[in-house]
Amino acid sequence: MQNYILKRVIMIIPVILGVVLVLFVLLYSLPGSSIRQMPAYGNGDTLDSLFTTINAGNNFITKYIRYCYNVAFHFDFGRLSASRLSVISDLGLRLRNTVLLLLTGICVTLAAGIPLGIYAALHKNRIGDRIINFVSLLFSSIPNYSLAILLTLFFVLYLRIIPLINIYTSPQAFFLPTLTISLGGAASIIRMTRTCMLEVLVQPYITALRSKGLSDYDVIFRHGLRNALIPIVSSLGGLISQLLCGTLVVEYFFTIPGLGSFMLSATVMREHFELLGGAVILTLILTITNIATDILQTFINPQVKLRYAKAR
Repeated sequence: MQNYILKRVIMIIPVILGVVLVLFVLLYSLPGSSIRQMPAYGNGDTLDSLFTTINAGNNFITKYIRYCYNVAFHFDFGRLSASRLSVISDLGLRLRNTVLLLLTGICVTLAAGIPLGIYAALHKNRIGDRIINFVSLLFSSIPNYSLAILLTLFFVLYLRIIPLINIYTSPQAFFLPTLTISLGGAASIIRMTRTCMLEVLVQPYITALRSKGLSDYDVIFRHGLRNALIPIVSSLGGLISQLLCGTLVVEYFFTIPGLGSFMLSATVMREHFELLGGAVILTLILTITNIATDILQTFINPQVKLRYAKAR
């Protein structure tokens, strides 16, 4: 188990290096790129000694190695071309808002999607199941920006229970953005949970458990739900990627100072170090969440652990 987790964590390194290399090449090739002005030599550190020993010049490869070295060992994502301030000073607050919005969206999505999916499966073809299927299909078909407009009109202008402009240091300010990104994800989880539960409830072992006199609660939640959660957990990586993309759009609409508005302003202002730093952070978030999903799957599905033991 420990070797499996270590193997998955180590896979973060080549993924990050590959993404940084692709973005570094694209931004370096732009005319007037600020990355071209980045010095390959620093303040006489270990990497400078290595470059001096091998007589490396101030070229693309040494700049790329210098950038990866600064990010890994000094958490330095470069400096702004106009003010010469560190990118990380502007990145910290925005990263906190994006991660907070993403985590709340994931929690609301799972907390609403899984119980409603179970309810729809247990009441198949009844009025509750039909209503849940219709609502989930409706919300999964509406884009995030359209849903943000509709929710703003309903809660702000019609009900007047949420102010239009709010300070994003209170939990109330994240209500509408969280609701916007979680409705579409909850709709996907509802339909997936319903399908998985319907497949599990017709399995022979469920019939055997019922014949032994177990209560419906034990059969459904202690035995059936665990097997139904296996494909749901497997799809969490794609769901989190979908929620993160929706988070970037929602941040711009609700003027939340997050990574979405950060990277958009960096693109407009041609701040290439900001754009590169934001892309690295987003890649790191996605890889960590995918690895966390794989590790969570080993606790739910013992076959993964057994398969890895056989491979060894």
